[in-house]
Amino acid sequence: MGLQRAQVEAEEKRKTIAEQQDQERRTSQYKAQLESELYQKKLADQQKQNEDWLAQQHQQFLRQEEIRKKNDVEVEESRRRTLMEQMKLQRDNDVARAQAEADGRIKQERENVDVHLRSMRAKAAEERKTKLDTINATLGSLGSGFRSLLDDKTKMTALVTGLTAVALGIYTAKAGTKVAGNLLEKRLGKPPLVRETSRKSWSRALGLGRPASTNMMEKIVLQDELAERLQWTTNSIINAKKNGTPFRHLMLYGPPGTGKTLFARTLARQSGLDYAIMTGGDVGPLGKDAVDEMNRLFAWANTSKKGLILFIDEADAFLRRGRMSSSSNMSEDARNVLSTFLAHTGTENDKFMVVLATNVREVLDRAVLDRVDEQFEFPLPEVEQRRQMLDLFMDEYIRQPTKAGKVIEVDPSIDSSYLDEVAKRTDGFSGRQMSKLVLAYQAAVFGSGANKLTKGLADTILNWKLAHYEGDVDTMQRHEAEELKAKAHQIVE
Repeated sequence: MGLQRAQVEAEEKRKTIAEQQDQERRTSQYKAQLESELYQKKLADQQKQNEDWLAQQHQQFLRQEEIRKKNDVEVEESRRRTLMEQMKLQRDNDVARAQAEADGRIKQERENVDVHLRSMRAKAAEERKTKLDTINATLGSLGSGFRSLLDDKTKMTALVTGLTAVALGIYTAKAGTKVAGNLLEKRLGKPPLVRETSRKSWSRALGLGRPASTNMMEKIVLQDELAERLQWTTNSIINAKKNGTPFRHLMLYGPPGTGKTLFARTLARQSGLDYAIMTGGDVGPLGKDAVDEMNRLFAWANTSKKGLILFIDEADAFLRRGRMSSSSNMSEDARNVLSTFLAHTGTENDKFMVVLATNVREVLDRAVLDRVDEQFEFPLPEVEQRRQMLDLFMDEYIRQPTKAGKVIEVDPSIDSSYLDEVAKRTDGFSGRQMSKLVLAYQAAVFGSGANKLTKGLADTILNWKLAHYEGDVDTMQRHEAEELKAKAHQIVE
């Protein structure tokens, strides 16, 4: 019994010890869990404090950036106001100076009027006396000579013969000069319809003038497919000139400001031909004389030794349809000049080629379209072409020094990314409008007096151009062309 009791007590003691150990283990685990949760909470609190601090720093940076932008805008606005005030002050000073100078001259003239009158009277009296003495002496000499001539029959006969010979010589010289003048005019004289040409004219032949300089580095930014077609055409013209084969007539159509005239000039330079530029709007005001001037134009073109590219801008002004319709409002003079043009372009020749340019191809007479061997559409530039134009015009008008050696400083923020954004925002702009935009940057810099193109100034100019886009001449001409095109389609239907 004693042994069993001892075993029971030992077992109870072992269980008690095990229970105590288990309780201590659970207590230790709970304590460790509490410490871990406390540490995690401390980390979360620290992270939240860091996030709050970063948010405060970000808000402070945004406030400072907003203040900086506001200050930049205020500086730009103050600069513009100062510029406007300076211009107004300069204008007022110029007006006041001119008025003061005019008043001074008037006062001086009034004070000296008596002196002028006396001087004029004395001068007139002296001139009158001199002329009377000269007339008396001349008449006396003529009278004595005439009496001597009447008394001598031999002298009288010689005089009559001499006068007859002089008269005949004058008449012959006059007629010969007229014939020679006509020949030279036909060879060298520029027809009135031609506004610009690379051929020699009267003034250049006589050394009285020189042709306008052309920039051989001019570039045309076009879509790849169109540029490739135009290059093929240029090569074919060069080969036609070399081989003496007939030239082909071309048509360039599309919105204004897309490079049609520039291409015609470049085509002439690359092909080695002369070029002449005329505008269709100049034909109508000539009235009945238009036919004679058109004949004179093509006669002049046929005399070109190098070959001539005749570029007719705004061809639809006098080559539009309606010639065969009795119900059209085309005048008889317009019909006649259209028929004259068709007569001169109806056969192949190796003397000249015609390049027509029009905003609306659909309104041209069908016979005119039949004369054209190849047509090219010059569309508005896409974003890629506008981006290339920005680089081209920025180099030409902003980054390069002016003729006076002045260099414009460009803000670093006007970088490639900024120009990409400008190219996207100028959707619908023609090449000429892109050129005008960059020229407006240049004018704004020179007008501000700061000699620096900032992003704020560039944005101001761009926003102004976008706001006045519909009022731009090129835009209005495009709308007019679209209306004419729609009417032409309605007539055909």
